[in-house]
Amino acid sequence: MEFMSNLGGGAQADRPSLFELIAQDKMREMLEPALRYVIAVYAQRYPRYLIRIVNRYEEFYAVLMFFVERHYLREYGASFAENFYGLKRVRAPRVVKQAKVNIDDESVASSAAASLSALPGSNKLRERDIRKSLLFLIGLPYVKCKMDEYYEKVSGGEAARLFGDEFTQEEEDLTGQPLGVRTKAMALKLFKKGYPFVNALYQLSILAHYIGYLYNKTPYYSPWLRLIGIEVKRMSAADYRDIQQKARNTPRRTSNSLIESVQNNILGLLSGSLDFLKVLLPMSIFFFKFLEWWYQSDYYRKASTAGDSAEVPPPARVKPHLEGLPLPREANICPICLKTITNPTALSSGYVYCYPCAHKQVEDHGRCPVTLMHCRTDDLRKLYNDAGM
Repeated sequence: MEFMSNLGGGAQADRPSLFELIAQDKMREMLEPALRYVIAVYAQRYPRYLIRIVNRYEEFYAVLMFFVERHYLREYGASFAENFYGLKRVRAPRVVKQAKVNIDDESVASSAAASLSALPGSNKLRERDIRKSLLFLIGLPYVKCKMDEYYEKVSGGEAARLFGDEFTQEEEDLTGQPLGVRTKAMALKLFKKGYPFVNALYQLSILAHYIGYLYNKTPYYSPWLRLIGIEVKRMSAADYRDIQQKARNTPRRTSNSLIESVQNNILGLLSGSLDFLKVLLPMSIFFFKFLEWWYQSDYYRKASTAGDSAEVPPPARVKPHLEGLPLPREANICPICLKTITNPTALSSGYVYCYPCAHKQVEDHGRCPVTLMHCRTDDLRKLYNDAGM
């Protein structure tokens, strides 16, 4: 993305557009589901080694991205996605307050500010800036993800939003309960009521900074960058030359022992692997989006239909039990109510009934009334045409 540094001109040549910043944010968001998909696929083949990662994926991803982002912040002064788009992080220039001295000549003031920012190393990230950046790049998304999951759990999820209070957890009567139990219940109630408003403020603050940055009212496109005093700029030609010069001038580590040699080789391999992520991770995103398109396309349906030409024969029909209900002569008659089947529903035995009849029968007796085969309410399968009858 080196060409991005040549866009624009004048005093705003190093100021990235809002679309570049949103694009790198979206790229960072797409890394998580892409990696999750790859791990889930391989976990089916090697569950012994990967099932624990799948179960604790958020923690695994946070630790992995911590090392990735720390490497890129230290080596390139930018996060992984920002470096991919040719961006960098710099410390915001300090505003010098002058209480008694008034400067009337704006050109003198602007030239003084420019000379201050041009000092070597004056705006590069320090170690504490890197720690703050990691806090908002890794820590904040992880905490928000966990809070979203917890809110979905305690509020009833999508079913509660669609169908109302029928799927929400009923509040228990806490009269006579210990103070700790009542305090915990009150905190949970406040969280359920207040978290949607906090989340709305979170999103509105981001939107407000987007609009302010778009109209050049603020140098920060994110409220978190404002908190830590860091701006995002385009990388210049000098930045690329410095990176190349640094790579060429990096001295090779000499070692006098075998252990030190192995350690140096491992460190070099890890550093090279992290740099290779600029190619590997975008390829994984492309692969992930390609699979999404493939499984939703007509080509996949045609290939699946062609592969199913040799159909597996259905299992043998379960015969009616001697002590079960007799089958009606006509196939569209329910064996339970002996009326025309309405809302046809099949049990795991293969026989079709009216849905209310089948549900009540299985709920009361736990078996198919014709074959006396054990069934559960989860085994009910509704049919939407007359072919199953």
